Amino acid sequence: MRRFVTSDSHGGCKALIQVLERCGFDHENDLLIFLGDVVDGWPETKESIDLLLSIKNLVYLLGNHDQWALDYYTGNLAGKESELELWLLQGGTSTVKSYGIGKPMQQEHIAFLKNARNFYLSEDNILFVHAGYDTAKPIQDTDASYLIWSRDFLTRYYTMHMQQAPIHLDTYKNIYIGHTPTIALDREQTEPLRMGNITLLDTGAAFTGCLSVMDVDSKEVWQSDKVMTLYPEHEGRNGVSWEKGQKETSGLQHS
Repeated sequence: MRRFVTSDSHGGCKALIQVLERCGFDHENDLLIFLGDVVDGWPETKESIDLLLSIKNLVYLLGNHDQWALDYYTGNLAGKESELELWLLQGGTSTVKSYGIGKPMQQEHIAFLKNARNFYLSEDNILFVHAGYDTAKPIQDTDASYLIWSRDFLTRYYTMHMQQAPIHLDTYKNIYIGHTPTIALDREQTEPLRMGNITLLDTGAAFTGCLSVMDVDSKEVWQSDKVMTLYPEHEGRNGVSWEKGQKETSGLQHS
């Protein structure tokens, strides 16, 4: 069984299909570990979850956007207008449109998100978590909101990485995280970022980047096309579509 890890596809089912095809993923025999945030951004959240449900060996971790969507569809955002507005602005609108405005999320998909793990520790001591963890305590004791929201872990080790300080967390053989796009740290960092035995898998699929999948054992990486080019009429979380951006750029060049 080969083991693959990916993260933060944000409604980009076409990109998810691409990377699984490009890495030769076997839906019956290989393992896919998804670090969370399959929802919000591009228009195919529903199709993305359907695809993941078709994979026999899947470990799915809860992302912060997954929690947001789950809260919305289970009524936990009712009366929380500011939080609801923030979610909708951060990609939630695309998720609502994916299922149909005013329509519920199907129960199988709600159960999928409810059953998502907060972290996954493999038998060979490799840790997979959406955002990071509090190194001062056992991960089992870390608050769930920290695991899916906090950037403290990433900030600490990215700072060390930029200072060229040695990084190795002895607690785990390797650590895989998502949540923070590599291109938000450095626009030239379009591939997964390795910092010692930490790997950041989110390569900005929700914005102008690609979706990446990595072989956990060989460390080989495959990427989709830039996701915005797969949905040229949609904005994702960019605030502007690729198609509109191309037209505006073309207009400037000829003005």
